[in-house]
Parts: sequence; C-alpha cells; structure tokens
Amino acid sequence: MNTIDAVITWVDGSDPNYKIKYNYHSGQMRNFKEQYLQDNEIVFCVSSILKYAPFVRKIFIVTDNQVPNFKKIERIIPKNKIKIIDHKEIFEGLEDHLPTFNIRSIDAVLHRIKGLSEKYIYFNDDMFLIKETKINDWFSEDKAVLTGNWVKSYNIQVSKRISQAFKKRPSFNAAQSKAANIAGFNEKYFKSYHSGRPQIKSIIQDFYTKHPDILIAQIKHKFRSTQQHIPYSLCWHLIIKQDMYKASSKKTLLEIEKVKNLNKRTLETILLNLDKNEDVKFLNVQDLNYLSKESRLIFNDWISKKLDI
Repeated sequence: MNTIDAVITWVDGSDPNYKIKYNYHSGQMRNFKEQYLQDNEIVFCVSSILKYAPFVRKIFIVTDNQVPNFKKIERIIPKNKIKIIDHKEIFEGLEDHLPTFNIRSIDAVLHRIKGLSEKYIYFNDDMFLIKETKINDWFSEDKAVLTGNWVKSYNIQVSKRISQAFKKRPSFNAAQSKAANIAGFNEKYFKSYHSGRPQIKSIIQDFYTKHPDILIAQIKHKFRSTQQHIPYSLCWHLIIKQDMYKASSKKTLLEIEKVKNLNKRTLETILLNLDKNEDVKFLNVQDLNYLSKESRLIFNDWISKKLDI
C-alpha cells in the first residue's frame, strides 16, 4: 500500500510575538496584514483530513515556533498522527534566510521535512475536504492527480505582463506561469486552484539539489516577490514533464472568495447547494476571518456538523 502524508502550512497571526517579529522585519508597524489572522481553519483542515482522507499516515504542520490549539478535536486525533515542524527544521543549513513570512519561500523547502513520505498532499489551512476521498483521488497508478487546466503562459499574454508590473501583490497565476517556465513550458502552464496538491518529493528534491541557485533565489525573499515562482507548481510541471500525472476536473472543487461582503443568506444558499452537490469534495474558503460574526457562526456550525466535531 502506498504511504501518503499530508503537509499543512499554518501561522497564527494573532500571536503577539509573531506580530512583533513581522513588524520588525517588514518595517510596517501599523500595517499588519489581516490575512495572517486565523479563525480555526487549522482545526477544520486537520479534522477534514482525519475524516475524509483516512489513508493519510501522518499530518505534518509547518509553522514558526507556534503550536495550534487542538483541544476541541483532541479526542479524534490518533496518537502520533500529527507532528509540528518548525521552520528551523526545514531551513537547516539555510538559517540565514530566517525568519520568513513568505509562503512561497517556505513551500520551497517542505520536501526537507524529515520522515516525509515520497508521495504527499500539500494543504493550506483554508482547504477542507467535505466528502470522502480515496488514494486514487490524489495518486492513481503512481501518477499524481492534478486539479486544474491548461492556460496561456504570461510569456505570450502582453496585457497580463503589463498589469502584473503595476500590481502591489505578486500574482498567484503569474507565479505559476513562472514555475512552468522554469520547467521548460514557455507557451502554457497548468493552472492550479485552491485545493490539496499532490506532490512527489524526489522530483522537487532532485531539481533543487541540481539547481541550488534557483532554491536560494526563491527563499531569500522574506515577503512575497514578483521574482518568485510557486514551488508546488514547479513540482507539478516537472511531474507533467515526466508524464507522471493525470488531470482532474475543477468540478470537484468549490472556492469561496471575497467573503468580506458575503451576507448570511448567500452563505446559507452556498452551503445548502454544497450539501446537494455530489461532485464537490474539496472546499476552499479564503480569509475566513473576514466573514461577519453572524456568517462565521453559520459556517462554523455547518462545517463542524460536516466533520463531526
């Protein structure tokens, strides 16, 4: 049987010590980003893996000198199932680049987690499973199952390149296009969305070992930069290049974006439709902490029942 682990990156931005460190290195004492705040996402993410991906051997949670509060679900967590991985462990030998507040730098060294399985699934903490998944939803016949679709590279979309030059926040899609370029895809890239991402450790490990300059150029940024690629996307394109993938339709995923203005009635309708939809297994709610208090209670109640917690 294949051994498959899960890796989750997580930060508690409400931690006073984290805020102080962030502000010191960013020089933005009054501009702490609300996106770093959390609202139990990690509890929901872990619970969803435990219930809907029971084949996962171990869940590694990568964080910066923090420990999530799992008191609510400690009764359902098997012994030794979860392991906390500090940034210092995966940046061993690369400590000059710590601390980092950049998910794209952290992603580049996830493969260095000690004891990590060859095949693993990478989650952000706002990605939830809401229906049972099986191994072949992630890896089928030794091929990674990638949820996404092919789109034109930024190389051949002049308007995209121009708009990216004026954006303050480095683009998610542009960084995927850059990852594809590194792997040798110059006219198109396989666009991913916000759901769990199958990874093959040896493929990305071998690449960064052979190209240490690319790794260092990636992790030297403490904050997101337009010069960076997305490491898991690079892994995907290297997997594709070796014909070790199967494409999966996005119909299995629902992304809920721009939640700040999501009213109670709209949210209730979305969740009701989710219960009726047999295709959707993966749910992403971006910036859950931006929901109104009333809407947050509705979502928390819905997903808690869904996960039996």
